[in-house]
Amino acid sequence: MLNYIIISEKTSESQDRVYHIYVPQKEVIIFGNILESLEGWVFYSTIDSVKSIMLVEVIKDYVSDFEKILQKLSK
Repeated sequence: MLNYIIISEKTSESQDRVYHIYVPQKEVIIFGNILESLEGWVFYSTIDSVKSIMLVEVIKDYVSDFEKILQKLSK
């Protein structure tokens, strides 16, 4: 189980979903590795390393699958 908080979520003009996600410092590497495994689905960056906030953009075709993965990670 990973701890994270979705700070904001919006749909871009291209219908991709953009999230700002807080991930505790001790879990950033694990969360990043999971995102790396979704290459082609998501683009991500750490936008504030002090506050541990990540920007995650999910391609529109994979939004539903990504949300299911997030739900599984939080259980």
